[in-house]
Amino acid sequence: MIELTLKEILACTGGKAPRELPEGFVRDITLDSRRVLPGSVFIAIKGERVDGHSFVKGLEGRVLAAVVEHEVEADVPQIIVPSTYKAVGAIGSYIRDRSGVIVVGVTGSVGKTSVKELTAGVVSQRFSVLKTEKNHNNELGLPMTLFRLTPENEVAVLEMGISYFGEMDRISKIAKPDIAVFTNIENVHTENLIDRDGVLRAKTELTANMRGNTLILNADDDKLAGYKLPNGKKAVYYGSDPGAFVHASQVRYNGMESTSFTLHVGGDSIEVELPASGKHMVLDALAAAAAGHELGLTMEEIKHGLESYVTVSGRMERIPYNGAVILNDCYNASPTSMAASLRVLANAPGRKLALLGDMLELGERAAELHAGVGTLAAELGLDLLVTVGRLGREISAAASDKGLGAVIHSTPEGAAELLKKELRPGDTLLVKASRGMALEKIIFAIME
Repeated sequence: MIELTLKEILACTGGKAPRELPEGFVRDITLDSRRVLPGSVFIAIKGERVDGHSFVKGLEGRVLAAVVEHEVEADVPQIIVPSTYKAVGAIGSYIRDRSGVIVVGVTGSVGKTSVKELTAGVVSQRFSVLKTEKNHNNELGLPMTLFRLTPENEVAVLEMGISYFGEMDRISKIAKPDIAVFTNIENVHTENLIDRDGVLRAKTELTANMRGNTLILNADDDKLAGYKLPNGKKAVYYGSDPGAFVHASQVRYNGMESTSFTLHVGGDSIEVELPASGKHMVLDALAAAAAGHELGLTMEEIKHGLESYVTVSGRMERIPYNGAVILNDCYNASPTSMAASLRVLANAPGRKLALLGDMLELGERAAELHAGVGTLAAELGLDLLVTVGRLGREISAAASDKGLGAVIHSTPEGAAELLKKELRPGDTLLVKASRGMALEKIIFAIME
C-alpha cells in the first residue's frame, strides 16, 4: 500500500490518541479482525449484527493500532474518531490524494462490473492498474479498494454503486474521478430513487466532485444522450450509432463464444473479437475503448485489452455440466440486464432453459417489470422456464399468458431437482436473479 503513518491517519480522520502512537509505516488496513497482518491497522465498524469494537482486545500484539469510536480496554494503541464508518472514507480519500493516480470512475445502472473489467484490461496494456474487486463499490468498499494502492499504480479503475440519493456525492468525494464512465440509466433501485429521472439525478451527483472534466456517456441511452453537461465538463459519446465518437460496425455474434466487430474511435478503426456474447457487451467494450482513448492508448493497445477480457464469476459465467452449459449470471439482476441475458441465451445452440428469480428494490413497479421479463421469455420461445421467489410468479404468469408452454414456478429445492433431471447434453441453462436470491445455491445443488 501507499506509505502511511499513524500520525497521518490521526490527522486525516480528525481523531484523538489517548496514548502515544507507534512509529513506522502502516502495512495494511482492514475491517476484518480475522485478517489482520503484522503492522496493520484495524478499523472497528459497528454493523447490524456485529460490533468491531468487541474484537479489539483480541488483537493485542497483533496490530499496529485500532481505529475506534470509544476507547477499548485493551493493550492496543487506539485512534478515537467520531465515526469509524466516516474514518474509512477519510483515509481512502487521503490515500487517493497522496497516490497521484488517475482515477476512472465507472457508474450507471447495469454493466458497471463488465465495463470496469474491460476498462482495466484496456488501460493495463500501458499502465499499472488497480481495479475494484468483488462488490467493493460502495461507501466502505471503494475506500477499501484505495487502501490497496501501491506506489507503482498509475491508474485506478473504480466501480461506483449506489442505492440512495446522496451516496454518490459521498463516494465521489473520496474517489474524485478524473474520468467518469456512465453505462446507462435504468429502473434499478427505484424503491429509493423513484424513477429513471431520479436514477440519473443520483448517479450524476458524481460530476460535482470530479478532479477531471471528461464524461464518457452511452449515446444509446436517452437519459444520458440528453443529459445537460455541467459547466466545464466535456462528453465523449459511445454507442451503436455511427455518429457516436466511439462506435461499432459489422457486429457478428459467434454463438455463445465471442462477438466480432469493427471498432471505430474518431477516424480510426480496427477489428476486435471480444470473448463475450451480446449487444450489451459490445456497448460495454465501447465504453472501455473510450476510456482507453482518453488516456492516450493506441488502437492496437485497446484491441488487445478488449480481447483479454475474462468473465467475472457470477456474470454470465459458463459452467460445463454433463454436456450442457450452465450460464451463472447470479451476481445481480435488473429488468435491463435480465433482458440482455435472455437475448444472449436465445443465441445458444440446442435447447434453451432459464431459471429466473426475483429482481429486488424495484419499488411499486416491481410486478409490472417482472411481468415484462416473462413476456420477453415467451417472445424468445424458450424451451423451459422455471421461476422461484414471490416476484418470480409474475414472470411465470406473464410467460404463460403469452403462450410459452413449458413454464414452472417452484421452490428452490424443487427447481434444483427438476433441472437436475431435465438438463441434457447440448442444453444451455441461464440462471439469473438479484444477489439476495442466492440462486448459485441451486446451481450447486444441480451439480452435486
